[in-house]
Amino acid sequence: MTQETLQQEDTIGKEEHASVVQIIQTMVKTSKALRIYLPNNPVLIGFISELGTRMTVHLARYGELSLEVDPFALRCQGAKVYENTDPKESIASRLYADGIRALFFDQGVQSAELTAFLGIAGFDRLSHDDDIVTRLWERNLQHIGYLTEEDFREGAPAEDSGTSGDQREALERIRQALLEQPPPAPRMIPKHLLMLNADEEKWLQGALEAEGRCNGLDDVIGVLAATVAGTRDPELYRDFISMMETLAVTLLLGGDMGHALKLVRFLDRMRQRSGITEEQRAPLEAALAAVLSDATVQTLQVALDTTDARTGYGELKELLLILGLPALGPICELLGRVEKLKVRKLLIEVLVELGREDPAVFRPFLSDPRWYLVRNLVLILSLIGTPEALRMILGLTSNREARIRREVLGFLERTDDEKSKPYILKYLRDESSALRIKALQVLARERLPFALKPIVALAAADDFQERPFPERMAVCQSLGELGQERAIPMLRELLMKRYWFNKGNEKEAVQLALAGLARVNGSAVLPLLEEARSQKRGGELRELIDQAVSEARAAKAGRKR
Repeated sequence: MTQETLQQEDTIGKEEHASVVQIIQTMVKTSKALRIYLPNNPVLIGFISELGTRMTVHLARYGELSLEVDPFALRCQGAKVYENTDPKESIASRLYADGIRALFFDQGVQSAELTAFLGIAGFDRLSHDDDIVTRLWERNLQHIGYLTEEDFREGAPAEDSGTSGDQREALERIRQALLEQPPPAPRMIPKHLLMLNADEEKWLQGALEAEGRCNGLDDVIGVLAATVAGTRDPELYRDFISMMETLAVTLLLGGDMGHALKLVRFLDRMRQRSGITEEQRAPLEAALAAVLSDATVQTLQVALDTTDARTGYGELKELLLILGLPALGPICELLGRVEKLKVRKLLIEVLVELGREDPAVFRPFLSDPRWYLVRNLVLILSLIGTPEALRMILGLTSNREARIRREVLGFLERTDDEKSKPYILKYLRDESSALRIKALQVLARERLPFALKPIVALAAADDFQERPFPERMAVCQSLGELGQERAIPMLRELLMKRYWFNKGNEKEAVQLALAGLARVNGSAVLPLLEEARSQKRGGELRELIDQAVSEARAAKAGRKR
């Protein structure tokens, strides 16, 4: 590449340059297809659709597309975007030979206009009188313009005439002059041409209603599906699958879940055909794997959280299940982003289904820094419920995030798996007092006998007095619930203990002992309380014990009935 070419390409961005090159390549491909196929051929229709899409996207992003015509090349802003030195095959050569020096494609250009242009410029002339300029003038394509060599001569100053270096400056002067001209007066259509008889009017009305009911996307999808199913050319097969992938992603980004699902269903059916070769299946699986990307996940998250499209939830679920395990990462990412509860529930159902056979697929996501995502994965694993899933949950009992440990503790509370219950004991040493209390309450409520010995050790520990009062209360209640009459000696010692110089500690000790004794159902509780009342002669402590005595007597009377 020469230094001059490098300097020219600096005038246009790389992305814009690549976009123009793709448009020209698609033009050439469509031009060749126009020579080979009939107008209703799916291959030709696919090429025309691709060209229209590329042109529309480019014009929306960069504005008008201007091309300068050289003898064997086309340039955009001075940068070469097409070259073919074969006069019989070169579009640039045909345009240049007929005097065209510049082309313009404006926003709003339709596929029909592009097809008409290629039908004129993409073929050799039928006769010397049938030049490209004349035929373009006759067709009067509204969004495709051109300038001829004569236009440049008239637009350039006398001293600049004939110099190719100032071609683009002359082009700007000509276009500016055209913009300043007043628009032409509308042509009057003879009245007799507008007259329709009754049958023609009825037919036209029916045609308009049918056109209104028709969805162009359904037609495009049908054409693409028919082409992919029927083509035997490997290159065309891959090209059309790539088109379907691009269209599916575009539809998802546009919020059209229904049509995106149609495309995904078709690709899924194709890959499940009997007799399909690995070479045929590979592009189908690659296309399905590419449907969910960072861009589509972000767009889906915003759409699902900001709209109340409940009717589309079923379509979303089916779409995700078809995409399957290859899309596990994006689906988990979507779960980590959405805020709407119903959407999270749907995603959890999908992930349970996908991970049922092999829950180990979720292992990489359990170390995600987002605690709320891991919390949902714990729920997913608990719903799967296999031994492997349970082992993965139990591995999170020492996770550094307290909210994740709380979720695991909730699972241990709910599970019917007796082998998992001893893991609750790990929470008695948890750094969070709230989780230690929760674990004590679960152990007491479920009356798990293996927990008594560790709780007794906890109550007898030297640092017991330093623990928060609500935690000590939970320890004593668990001790009474699990130990019953075996816990009375320890609770009696706590109840009778005197604190001569710290009445606050004595009150706490009485409260703790009474809380534990309230959980004991034996007959030895009432005599102990009456003994304690005789020693605590008055004040607030006496009131606490009196109340406990009354409750114990009521409980004893209830048992006798």
